[in-house]
Amino acid sequence: MKIGGRLCEDADLRGRLAAACAAAEHPLVLVHGGGDAVTRLQQKLGFAPRFVEGRRVTTDEEMEVVEMVLSGSMNKMLTRDLIAAGVVAAGLSGCDAGLIRCVTIEGLGRVGEPARVDPAVLHLLLQSGRTPVVSPVSLGPDGGAVNVNADEAAAALAVALGAERLLLLSDVDGVMVSESWRDAIAAEDVESLVAAGEVTRGMIPKLRSAARSVAQGVQEVRIAGFEGGRLEDVTGTRVLGSVGVGAAEGAGDRARHVPGGAHV
Repeated sequence: MKIGGRLCEDADLRGRLAAACAAAEHPLVLVHGGGDAVTRLQQKLGFAPRFVEGRRVTTDEEMEVVEMVLSGSMNKMLTRDLIAAGVVAAGLSGCDAGLIRCVTIEGLGRVGEPARVDPAVLHLLLQSGRTPVVSPVSLGPDGGAVNVNADEAAAALAVALGAERLLLLSDVDGVMVSESWRDAIAAEDVESLVAAGEVTRGMIPKLRSAARSVAQGVQEVRIAGFEGGRLEDVTGTRVLGSVGVGAAEGAGDRARHVPGGAHV
């Protein structure tokens, strides 16, 4: 499960999410963003945030800010909230135990895309009843830290763990196309939606990550918001290997839960 937006910022929402995690029916791995907090600190320090298709351009100096916020204050705040709700959470980043190794993306500075995942440390935590809380800061090809989009990090971990279900939770209720909410989108249609300008900014890496994870074996991905309640009841937009015509037009039913396996 990846969380971003107000779920990282709003203390009340974080509390509701932590309670939902405590009541979850299956093991969880939680990956988080925290871009708004990074932006605020960048601006305080005199940097001007820049983005390309939902990715933050990151200089060497700005990478220090990103790591300070995501692997430091944000990761530990979320870990504390989960522990307060009764979840035995353990915070780490994509750098720890060589969890996520990346290639860099040309023209964006210290920005990486997952190339190899070693989930051994996550298996150890899950087997001991712990819930991993993962910052997306990961290892670059030079051994230094790189900034990774949290949706992409979550998708890569979902594939490596053999997860059946991936939740991408943020401030949006789902994916809107041509001014209507989609119940489901076929993974094969994602690039055409991007090319047509139907999805923009942060939704681009989100949908591409969803499509990639589905293509590599994750049975279902949901892009959704969260205001409270059970994680098993999250609806939003499903990204699937294929969808029927009714679902693609917004008329498909909203499957609630895919049982079994670790959820990421």
